[in-house]
Amino acid sequence: MNLRLAILALTDKYQLSAQHHAELKRLAGLEDAPPALSAHLQTGISLLGAALGGLGVLFWIAANWQALSGLGRFALLEIVLAGSLLGAWRRPALRVPLSLLGFLACGGLFAHFGQTYQTGADPWQLFALWAALTLPLCLSVRHAVLWTAWAVVALTAPLLWSGAADTRSVFHGSTGSWLPALALAFALRHAPGAGNWPVRLCIIYAAAGMVFFGVLSLFGEGGAIIYPLTLAALAASAYAYSRRALFDVFVISALGLGINVLLVAGVARVLIEAEIIGMLLIGCIAAALLAGTVKYIMHLTRLHHAGVGA
Repeated sequence: MNLRLAILALTDKYQLSAQHHAELKRLAGLEDAPPALSAHLQTGISLLGAALGGLGVLFWIAANWQALSGLGRFALLEIVLAGSLLGAWRRPALRVPLSLLGFLACGGLFAHFGQTYQTGADPWQLFALWAALTLPLCLSVRHAVLWTAWAVVALTAPLLWSGAADTRSVFHGSTGSWLPALALAFALRHAPGAGNWPVRLCIIYAAAGMVFFGVLSLFGEGGAIIYPLTLAALAASAYAYSRRALFDVFVISALGLGINVLLVAGVARVLIEAEIIGMLLIGCIAAALLAGTVKYIMHLTRLHHAGVGA
């Protein structure tokens, strides 16, 4: 149980006064600043500075495109890329922000190359190459921020690929959105230093894609196949992340919300076909599904936390 909730429960159980409640909070250290606040602030500011610096260089080059020669633009991007990676190698304390700066500079270099020489390569190929060439950087730095940025680039490549396809089928849309996102989420579970946030990003992206294509097929064509497939994929993912080895309340909440949306959409479709005016009924069903989902997630959270504490 959360420490604040435990103190509130004790206060309510023993009818403690406000003074005793405040003393409990003081003894628990809840009134003190987090012990790692200063370090987290420094890390966050340095990462923000690196991201703004990298984007600033790219925007400055774009704004002065005509004033700079092609060689000058290439030289500036290569200097930023080489300098940031060299600094990340020589200065361990600044390794993560400088690596992020180098990551952005690498993407800018590919974009500039494609814009200058018009190689005929599709945008998705540049993003795929960007992800492939920066993968060793992520494996060596081993930090969640870099893995999160890499996941964004890696997921953009199949999305652009599906958009460039001649056909606009649900299959191409799925292979460009939620299918690679699910695969990447499970792969990032084993990536060194990735942490939780890259996985959470992939799951949110995958859940949004499954809900989009499920609802689209339900009220369009192919609903007899695509809708149950996306619902089954969401349910299977939720089951996998409800197990103790993979459990993450953030992930299971996103998947639970997606399942709720698809189920409510299915109920709405049935009521529409039956010519039943059931907005109140749909609202009641949605509220009941959401309440049941929240209760189940809270049960899983208490169960897994109790298992860890034991």
